[in-house]
Amino acid sequence: MNQTAGLQKHCFVLLLILFSATAHSEDTLTLVSSWNSRQNFTAHFLQYIDAVNNAGKGVIQIRFLGGPEVIPQRQLLYALRRGVIDMAFGGMTYYRGLLPEGDVMFAGTVTPAQARKNGGLAALQPYWEQRINAHLIGWMQSGIGPNFYLTNKPTFGPDGLLDLTGLKIRTSPTNIELVNSTGARAVQIAVKEIYTAFQRGAVDGLAWPTIGFPDLGIGKYVHYRVDPDVLQLAITLQINLDRWQALSPAARQILTEQAVIYEQKSRTDLFAIRDREVAELDAAGFKSIQMEPEVAARWTRKAHQIVWDRFETRSPDSAAELKPLFFPEGVASD
Repeated sequence: MNQTAGLQKHCFVLLLILFSATAHSEDTLTLVSSWNSRQNFTAHFLQYIDAVNNAGKGVIQIRFLGGPEVIPQRQLLYALRRGVIDMAFGGMTYYRGLLPEGDVMFAGTVTPAQARKNGGLAALQPYWEQRINAHLIGWMQSGIGPNFYLTNKPTFGPDGLLDLTGLKIRTSPTNIELVNSTGARAVQIAVKEIYTAFQRGAVDGLAWPTIGFPDLGIGKYVHYRVDPDVLQLAITLQINLDRWQALSPAARQILTEQAVIYEQKSRTDLFAIRDREVAELDAAGFKSIQMEPEVAARWTRKAHQIVWDRFETRSPDSAAELKPLFFPEGVASD
């Protein structure tokens, strides 16, 4: 009896040790980006992964698998929803059909920090849960918006706004309506095919964020940038909801805390990159066509209104809920 009792005691202790080790084992999450690791948005975002892996030793780690070479851009959130991957980092521009609520960041005038404070990001969570079975970790890159880059000097209408009638402008899905509003024809071409499109004369310009233009290598085809940029980046990080709910509180805290830190750092860094690249382009003789302040203000208002109009048409109820949180001045003027 004593030997049996002793054996049972040792087995119980061993089970406790094994359970404790399992309960506190390090979780590893897989992550895929909308872009490859060399593209500027992903290259900068790797800082977040490093920060989580440093802070999360023994608790949580992220394993970056790659970009579109792993999962094509437009399939990324579908793969996340099914649990094929744990995390997805990408631009809302590719997922308008699946997550129209991403437009509130693109056409918003608040910062990620303000959207956290006023409840904006929390208000997005039900949409992420319902539409893609995911938890929104953060609005990771923001602030910088698209400019129009053109081969030839731009023309302007009687109202002072861009008139690009007859031109073909390469754009991402997010900017289609804005491009069309100038009289141009929006053309969707993969980033890797932009150089060839200009080389062959298939396009006359592109709508592109103020940063990353030099990386395209099309300086000999494109000579003008229309300023100012409008709207802002809507690049987010999300995690499969089932995976999120299975994580320990400590792991969730690390992912969220590092996202808050990264949101501010990336915003500051991207503005610094913009200023540096613009200065380098100016020094190389690249031409900036600057709208007059009054015209620039109308151009900015027009860009925001175009995006809010399409979102309100697509999802009037969610637009009514989210607009006061992301575009408060627009609500005041309605």
